[in-house]
Amino acid sequence: MSGTKLYTFLMDWNGGTFISQFRGDNIQEATKGWLNQLSIEEIKTSERSLSLFKSSLQDDLQPIAIEGNTSVWCLSEFISGELAIINIIATLEK
Repeated sequence: MSGTKLYTFLMDWNGGTFISQFRGDNIQEATKGWLNQLSIEEIKTSERSLSLFKSSLQDDLQPIAIEGNTSVWCLSEFISGELAIINIIATLEK
């Protein structure tokens, strides 16, 4: 995956903060990849809740650029009745 950009995903949900990274040629590709690899162990939820969360986001996967910032986006969705806020940041590698 040489040449792809690195993105950091910070998700606040259900009293926890879950941080992971994923690569993609652009924000949409990275977000789709991140969502597809997200696991029940990683966010400590049920398979059913994770499946509903993924299908809900995949239907309308549009990260919103955060006004006044560069290379920062946000998504939000409900998982098991709890609001998940996902901040995405393009990450510079050393």
